Amino acid sequence: MLSREISRIMKENEKYAEMLEYYDRTGKMPWEKIRRSYTLRRATLEKLEAASKKTGKSMSNIIDGLVDKNLKS
Repeated sequence: MLSREISRIMKENEKYAEMLEYYDRTGKMPWEKIRRSYTLRRATLEKLEAASKKTGKSMSNIIDGLVDKNLKS
C-alpha cells in the first residue's frame, strides 16, 4: 500500500523532481528567468499580444508554455 502512495506522489511531482535533478547536474535553476532578444514576425507578435490579453498571462509565460508543450527534449 505504501509503495502505491509513494508512486502516486512521485508521479504527481515528477516535474519538480526533474527540476531539482537538473539543478544538481548543472548548478543552474531551471525556473530562473533570463532576458533575451529575439526577432519575430509582426503577425506572430500580434497573435502573442492577443493571446496575452485574452488569457491574462504574460507573453513570456505563454512562450514558456508553448516551448514546454512542443519542444520536449
